[in-house]
Amino acid sequence: MPSHRTGFGLPLDELRDEIDRLWTSLVTAPPLHGWGARPGQGTFPAVNVRETDDALVVEAELPGLDASAVDVSVSGDELVLTGSRPGGQPADAGPCCGGSCDTAAPGDAAGRKVVWHLRERGTGSFERRIPLPVPVDAGRVEARLVDGVLSVTCPKLAECQPRKVQVRSV
Repeated sequence: MPSHRTGFGLPLDELRDEIDRLWTSLVTAPPLHGWGARPGQGTFPAVNVRETDDALVVEAELPGLDASAVDVSVSGDELVLTGSRPGGQPADAGPCCGGSCDTAAPGDAAGRKVVWHLRERGTGSFERRIPLPVPVDAGRVEARLVDGVLSVTCPKLAECQPRKVQVRSV
């Protein structure tokens, strides 16, 4: 006896199931080289931005870096953090696949063979652009790096700061 499909919903149900399987495989699969944000683009360093009455304060996590490895600038309505994070991987060692990586690097500084088994800490140069929600006085921006945390204080322009208005009776 031949099987016949009845109703319009069955092909759509099958399509939905197939899309669900595809989505699950994409979400649970290890990251593919070239997909998503590249290392150092918008993901490093992690930042917090808070606003006070007179300034914006940006805090960035920069473990292992010293002040000479970081540049801070204000460009228009963005705070730009750039720098370089040293690492133990030679430039020609190729990307790590995530999970259990056995990519062999040509050698370390002493010429010994290097095999990466897990690499989660990114290295190399980075740039992070943080949009500033209010205009700031670029000439008065101050930055301090203490214990791996960069604190950048961006004073607001005077016209953007709240001011108390006295109410008078007539």
